[in-house]
Amino acid sequence: MIKWAVSRPAVVWATSIVIVLGGAVSFTKLALATRTEVELPRLSIGASWTGASAELMEMYVASPIESAIQGVRGVRKTRSTSREGSAEITAELDPRTDVQIARLSILERLEILAPEFPRGVSRPTVRNFVPQDLQEPTLFTLTVTGPYTAGALQKLADDLLSPRLSAVAGISGVSAFGGTEFSVTIQYDAKLMRQLRVSPAALVGAVREARLIQSLGEEQRGVAELEVTLRDQPHAIEQLEDLPVRGRGRVFRLGELATVRPEEDAQGRFNRINGQPAITIDITRQPSADAVKTAAALRVAIDELRPTLPPKVDIRIVNDESEELSEQLRDLLLRGAIAFAAVILVIAVMLRDVRAVALVMGSAAVAIAGTAFGLYVLGIPANMLTLA
Repeated sequence: MIKWAVSRPAVVWATSIVIVLGGAVSFTKLALATRTEVELPRLSIGASWTGASAELMEMYVASPIESAIQGVRGVRKTRSTSREGSAEITAELDPRTDVQIARLSILERLEILAPEFPRGVSRPTVRNFVPQDLQEPTLFTLTVTGPYTAGALQKLADDLLSPRLSAVAGISGVSAFGGTEFSVTIQYDAKLMRQLRVSPAALVGAVREARLIQSLGEEQRGVAELEVTLRDQPHAIEQLEDLPVRGRGRVFRLGELATVRPEEDAQGRFNRINGQPAITIDITRQPSADAVKTAAALRVAIDELRPTLPPKVDIRIVNDESEELSEQLRDLLLRGAIAFAAVILVIAVMLRDVRAVALVMGSAAVAIAGTAFGLYVLGIPANMLTLA
């Protein structure tokens, strides 16, 4: 190998220059992260039910979820932990199973199961399992305050802030906390119901059957199988008022028998900042996304959102993890430059030959550039350990 390289200096120089240039370009495009990207064949499903005991969580939440996901293709084993107010179910997958396809299939099963949960159970979440030591911290934490109710701030976050912030490249999730759960109250007149000979159970049945989610089977398209699901549910209070309620010899509208109105449930939580209602928004990024560039794009999106907010609503950034990462990166580059200069000085004193120093340091530069180029080609994010 050495004899071949010595006899072809032009090829070696050209290859080295290409590697150095490719590494320099790749280094500017590498995604910067605090930790490596990890995807294990395991999924975590979480659900909460405020005030419920561990026994109720196990009976009405954890067990139905386990039964639903055990039939998903690729799920090898399930394990659940129920405690007061929450349940965590872990689904272990076959090593060769596509994790994202399995996640979508589990979400489909949970969507069908959702109407069977008791009132107050939160919508289950499905996320990739990552060991605690390798979990990415929340990239951004925002607070939204204003002279409005917590429900109004929650609706603002759901309708305006979350869709816009989720659209930023590299963002994996936007979660709002401290708001309210939106529900509907149906209040009927007992005297009127007796006169019309309509049972309250008929109202319950009409509301229960208003949301229909039913699996119709699978459709085969070549080698792919697509699950077919029927979804039908009201999307406005007016549609609830038009629900049919069967009486004796006549069908009534729900709005003729009861008053339907929206309601906010704070679930016993009230958040205030400087005397005003407030909600908190946590933003997480995708593991392969550049933390610094994603944070910069988020700041631009937040600045664009501020003029569209209602009067006196303020949105503030209370935590930005990219600032610490940028500081660590600057410190690492400074230390690397000092170390590089010190090595050059030591080699120069020892060898006392400019060509020899250039060859040694040039080979080091080619090695570093080749590493950066390889990381970029393989799509591996550069974490702090890799950079060091």
